[in-house]
Amino acid sequence: MQTLQTTVCSRGGFSLLEVMMSMLVITITAASVFLAYQQINQYAAGTRLTTAATMLVQKQIDLIQSDGPFIPQGSASSVPAELTPGTTTQNAIPIYTDPLSGGIVVTGSMTTTVADISNSALNQYAYQATVTLGYKYRGTVNRVIMSTIRGSDQ
Repeated sequence: MQTLQTTVCSRGGFSLLEVMMSMLVITITAASVFLAYQQINQYAAGTRLTTAATMLVQKQIDLIQSDGPFIPQGSASSVPAELTPGTTTQNAIPIYTDPLSGGIVVTGSMTTTVADISNSALNQYAYQATVTLGYKYRGTVNRVIMSTIRGSDQ
């Protein structure tokens, strides 16, 4: 009796369609990771700017709190320039400087408003100061605002 033998020819490679699909999956994954890193970097840059702006406003508040002598009452009145009632504005305050080029990348405008909130009838002498630093980053206007009250040194 005669038997019929069949041979199966198998190839151990990938088809062109399989290679193309795997390359598509790798490309989509890489693009997603790139976009995620880009968004994280933008968030980090915005946070660094907010931190730097907060530090500049806090520096101005510290100057208002510590410059002296501050004696607004009586004939020997002495008030530092930072505590003169009114509004002062400083423009082009550098907030972020590029460490590689040394060029200023982001600038802002700092406004300090000082008001006399004294009550001479109660013998309480104090000034209130509000410091606002506004800057523009990626088309959005951001502001850092802090306020303090300074009582008389006497």
